[in-house]
Order: sequence, then structure tokens, then C-alpha cells
Amino acid sequence: MFGLVSALKYSALTLGEKEMMTIARAWSWVAAGVLLVGVAGCGLNSAKTTGGGPAEPKIMAHEAALDATEQQHVEQYWMGQGIAGMAMADRSDAFVQPEWDKGGVIARTVGRIYVTGGQDAACTATVVGTNTVVTAAHCVRTSLPDGSSRTATWDKNLYFVPGYRDGQSPHGGFTVRRVHMAEDWQAEGNDVAMLEMNPAADGRNVSAVVGAQKIAFGAKPGSPTHQFGYPYTSRVLHCEGPGTQPGDAPQFFRIPCLMGVGSSGGPYIVDLDPAGMGTVVAVNVSSDAAYSYGTALGPVASRLFAQSEHP
Repeated sequence: MFGLVSALKYSALTLGEKEMMTIARAWSWVAAGVLLVGVAGCGLNSAKTTGGGPAEPKIMAHEAALDATEQQHVEQYWMGQGIAGMAMADRSDAFVQPEWDKGGVIARTVGRIYVTGGQDAACTATVVGTNTVVTAAHCVRTSLPDGSSRTATWDKNLYFVPGYRDGQSPHGGFTVRRVHMAEDWQAEGNDVAMLEMNPAADGRNVSAVVGAQKIAFGAKPGSPTHQFGYPYTSRVLHCEGPGTQPGDAPQFFRIPCLMGVGSSGGPYIVDLDPAGMGTVVAVNVSSDAAYSYGTALGPVASRLFAQSEHP
């Protein structure tokens, strides 16, 4: 049985290490026990069951920065004072997990996703397709007090910085064209979003600039699993351990690794090779006193990915 589970989306206004590790800014419904019930095997379904099983959830495509003017506004916002303001709260040492210092594909494809949802906030995201970046759904939407998936506000000014380090953007930044996610994104196994990226100023897709990790849908736990994230830090952190399934909850992966606020959306990667290339099988969404929990990438994520790659 889990303890208190919290979302791991971090805002610049969140102060103090203890608060950074416990605040549940966007996933407050989890603290009410929804995820705990789900792991016990009787939680929410993505839709009511009909006949042979659960109906497929409705998929949404939300437009972000479509035209050049919108894209320029987002870039100017973050490259002006936005990223610098967030960086003022970052730690540059005393990390909760070791820094990833092996470079390679990890250092280029994992980055920070910045958003404005009432206040500036940041999560972790990963390039996984020609023009697709994967993160957690709660990283790009902010729940209102009533907790409804449909009434949650869409975050604005979405901006991805691959390979972010010490306030620097070594590969530039990318604006988001559309967000692809399940309408009922707070249901078990649906807390994942595929971000369809705009190309860089020179016309290249994000993968042409930094590369892309492989992605798998329906992978089973059991392999050594690596977790990456930016939990209130200026550098990407890393830990590894056995990937397991919590109880009877195939919607989740878990790993005995704690990072903290800001690591939401960070990848769980298997088959990581010496060059830093592996396969993303889940995205981090929550934690308790012993484990980090990730949404396992399954049929819903597969549909989102296909929609993002071929809009």
C-alpha cells in the first residue's frame, strides 16, 4: 500500500526543500486517494466498461503555438527572464540523486519543459519521435479545485529546452504546436502527453537537432530501469533500479528511486546502451516514501504518439 502520493511539477514560487518534495500542485486528486484505490485494483477506469472491456478514452489535440507570432512570443518570454527566473530557485549541488555525467544521447534528448499555468512551472520531457516530445499530462494542464479533468486549465507558453544545464540551452529551445492527451487524463494510466513540436528557426525538427530516444508501448516491467529528471535542479539527475509493477496495477511502473518536484514527465528508460540510447517505457508522475511511479506507456500513449507524429 502506498503512502501519500504527490505530483512532481515544480513552480518557481514553491519555496523550501521540504515543500519542494511534498507539494501536489497539479495532481491534488491523487492525495485524496484515487491512485491508492487504483493500485488496490478497483480504481477509476479510463471510461465505463462496455461489453468486453473498457472503452477507449477520447483523445484530444489542443493547439498551442501555431503561427510565427505565437511562437516568437513564447520564445521571447522564456529566453527573456522566464528561464532565468526559474533558475534562481535551482540547486547546483546537494542533489537528491547523482547527476548524469556521461553525456551522450541522454544529455541531448532529455530536457526541461517550461509552462505558465497561473505561475511559471517546469517538468521533465524527452524527445521520442521525429517531432514528438513525451511528458506527463499534468505537466501541461493544471487542475482546478473541483478536480475535473475536463475543467482543468491548459497551461500556456510551452517551451522545451533539450539538454538544459546550468541555465544554458545548448541546443536552443522549441515551442509546442499541439498537445495530444486523453480527455480523461486523470484516470489511471492516462497521465501522459505527447507534445507535437514546431521546427527550429532553420526548419529542422527537434530530432534532427538532438536525436531521439526509442519508445515502446506495452513493455513489461522486470528489466533494469533508468530514471532521469530535473527535480528542482540545474542539471539532469539519474538513478537506476529494478522496474516493477505495483501490485495489480499494469498502468504503472515503479522504481526504488526518489527525485522530487520537477521530475514529473521524466523518462523511465530500459536497455540503455553506453552511448545513452535506450527505450522509454514510462513517464514519471508521482512518488511515495520508497518509490517513484510512472505511467506505463500503453495503448493510449501509442495513439497519442501516432497522432503527434502524423497530425
